[in-house]
Amino acid sequence: MKCREFIYDGEPVLQMKEQKYTIFYLQFQKSILSSLKKREFLTDSQYECCIQEIEKQYNKNIYNPIK
Repeated sequence: MKCREFIYDGEPVLQMKEQKYTIFYLQFQKSILSSLKKREFLTDSQYECCIQEIEKQYNKNIYNPIK
């Protein structure tokens, strides 16, 4: 994977509200877990347990959004 560097140029930064970007956060968390599993920092069972937990939280946020 290509390494990227981001440089802040002083422009206003988009504020991401968790409830609005829930799907993005879910996929982001899954990608981090997948990376940890690939590097063998997580076992298969740990990975599956974590995936189940974040999906449970995701479903909770969908049906009970924070106002």
